[in-house]
Amino acid sequence: METIVTEILEIIKGAKDSISREEQIRSYFEKLACRAVSEALERIDKELAAQYADKGWHVERLDSRTVQASYGSIQIRRRRMKKKGKDGLYPLDKELGIRPYRRYTTYMEYVIAQIAAKTVYRVTATAVNLLTPITMSHQQVSRVVKQVGETYIAWEILQETCDPMEKTELGCPEVLYIEGDGLMLHGQKKKQKELHRFQIAEGVQENGSRRELVGTRYVADFSHEKAKDSLLHYLGCHYDLSNTVVLSNSDGGAGYNCAVFEEILGKVGRHEHFRDWYHVQRKCKERLPWANRELRKKLNRALKKHDRENLMLVLDTLESMAKDEHQTEQVQLLRGYLERNWTYLASLEQRGLGEYSKLLGTCESNHRLYSYRMKKQGRRWSQDGGEAMVKIITGLKNGDLREAMAAKAELFNPKPGRDFRGAVRRALKKSKGSVHEGVRHGKITVSAPMSSAIGQLSKCFA
Repeated sequence: METIVTEILEIIKGAKDSISREEQIRSYFEKLACRAVSEALERIDKELAAQYADKGWHVERLDSRTVQASYGSIQIRRRRMKKKGKDGLYPLDKELGIRPYRRYTTYMEYVIAQIAAKTVYRVTATAVNLLTPITMSHQQVSRVVKQVGETYIAWEILQETCDPMEKTELGCPEVLYIEGDGLMLHGQKKKQKELHRFQIAEGVQENGSRRELVGTRYVADFSHEKAKDSLLHYLGCHYDLSNTVVLSNSDGGAGYNCAVFEEILGKVGRHEHFRDWYHVQRKCKERLPWANRELRKKLNRALKKHDRENLMLVLDTLESMAKDEHQTEQVQLLRGYLERNWTYLASLEQRGLGEYSKLLGTCESNHRLYSYRMKKQGRRWSQDGGEAMVKIITGLKNGDLREAMAAKAELFNPKPGRDFRGAVRRALKKSKGSVHEGVRHGKITVSAPMSSAIGQLSKCFA
């Protein structure tokens, strides 16, 4: 400790100003932390190698690897183990969950993905370069985003491997709200890409003057069938809806009609489908921009009261006031739209469900999570890049992106194995009472076969 304090004093003494002083102190601690972490991991690797040796494995070679962490660049020397009839592996990489060919730690990828979900890749790279000792370009940010997206897709697939008929405790909410809608995005080569979204909620929590949905789950995919199947499987694995009142809502677009929701839900206590009120009002405004204000108020009042007779009277009046064939056609189109959806326009109170909260219609506002990031400034997305960003935003909204990133690559098991915990305990016992030397140990870099003289010498220091 005294050595560290002395070195800090030397930095303070030699600094030209307050900014350079803090930069140098930060750099000093980053290097110190990286050296300490590297040494700790190498000690754990040594213990792991001993455990694997007891199981018949032998050391094939000693390799170095550099990984970028939030506190700096970590250089790790770890052993590659080999066993007859088994593929070679690095026990330390396996236990730490470090995936092959990944340059950044899992936490660093998680941080980069969170920033990239809010702003463009160039700004993300600038933020990372300023706030961490890591230097990266916007192209590297793009690669990390795609890797994180692939990880979350694999996590989603893993969650869908559970058997819906498995005997687990299922939720039985009194009411469940489900909504779906599509969002058009710009693809490459002037192609349009439609993002398909579904969301469920169990209720609402009051937070002062604001309300927050609880028991939510969000599903988003460029494939309507995949999104629908994901939601269907999630409901089957988590809910028993046989006694639940399910309230569904949509704008009635292709893939979001009442029949689609009935297919997803299956057998429920009671299902009531609603046409989204925002889209109904917008349809009326689009068809009747020329109508006077009083008639539009009467039309709106008839819709809210679900008064079919008065609605037809207003539409007849509008049709008689039309000045040309185009206006007449618009009234007729609106009439057909309202007649087709008349069953779905009744309110909760009119259906005897007034005791339930009015939570329908939030799907449209939740589009903002995707549209603000993926539609502004003429952005265009490739299939892989767009899908990765969609999955990252969805994972952050569902709150399980961190869990997916922390899971091990081969089994998605976030808990460390017994071998790793035992190796850490033994390394910790051997490190007690050690003195900080304040210097970095040298090493022999092997650029030749391990059977050569330099290879044999390096083994003596391993």
